[in-house]
Amino acid sequence: MAMTEGWGEAGWALLVALVICAGIPAVAGQGSAVVTANPVDATGWYNAGIVYYNEGRYDGAIYAFDQALALNPGYARAYFVKGQVLAKMGLHTEAIRAYEQAVALDPGLAPVVDSYLSASEKVVYPEILSGSLLTGFWVPGYQYLAVDNSKGTADVVVAIAPKNVKAASAAVYVKKGYTHTFDSIVPPGEFTFFITTGERWNPALDQFDKNARYIQWAPTQYTYGANGYGYSLVFVNKQIYPNWYVYNLVPIQEAAFPAL
Repeated sequence: MAMTEGWGEAGWALLVALVICAGIPAVAGQGSAVVTANPVDATGWYNAGIVYYNEGRYDGAIYAFDQALALNPGYARAYFVKGQVLAKMGLHTEAIRAYEQAVALDPGLAPVVDSYLSASEKVVYPEILSGSLLTGFWVPGYQYLAVDNSKGTADVVVAIAPKNVKAASAAVYVKKGYTHTFDSIVPPGEFTFFITTGERWNPALDQFDKNARYIQWAPTQYTYGANGYGYSLVFVNKQIYPNWYVYNLVPIQEAAFPAL
C-alpha cells in the first residue's frame, strides 16, 4: 500500500505505529523497484527516500527528502524522517533542526518526535550540572559570587573578566531553579561581570544555542580580594537584578562576551 499525503486518521495512526515500532516509517510491500528515475511529486520523492533509507543509502535518502521538501515545503513527515536519517548518520545538530521544523509545521507530531529530538539533544548538549565551574579556579582569600537563579526563566552563565581583557578569569553555570554560592572565586583587582542566558548550552562552542542573550554589568568592579565579602546576582522575571546594588545592566553583542 503506497503512502500518500491524503491519508485519513486511520492511515496516520498506522504511520505513527510504524514510527514507534521501527524507528522510521517503512513503505509496506515496496522495494527498490518502486523508485523511479524521476519521481513526479513530493510523495514520490518521499517514498523514494524511505526505500533508500531501508537500503542503507543515506545520502540518497537525504537527497530524496530534500526534493520532496522542495516541491512541498510544508511536508512535516518528510522533515521528521529526514531528521531520523541525519541522526543515523551522526549529524545530530542537523537532525534537531529537522525535528523542530517538523513539529513547527505539524504540532500534532510532537508526541512522536519528542523522543527522537531528546536523543539528539543529549548528544549535542550533554548534561552540565548546575554549579559547574566552566573556566577558572578557586583561590583562598578571594571573594564569593552568589548566583540566585531560583526564580529565573533560563539557565545562566556568569563570567568575570579583568578590565580590558577579552577572556574570563572565571565563569560559572547555574540552571534555572537553582542557587549557588561560589566561594573564593572573585579575584582582586578591577573586573567586569558578563552574563549570558538561554537554553541548550553547547560545550563545543561555549554558548547557548537557543534564546541566547548577552548582558554586561556596566560598572567596573574593584576588590581587594578580602575573604567573607562578595557579590550576589538575583535572576527574576527574565531580568537580572543584583540584590543589593543599583540596577545597571546593558545588553551587549555576542562578540563582546569574553572567551571562556
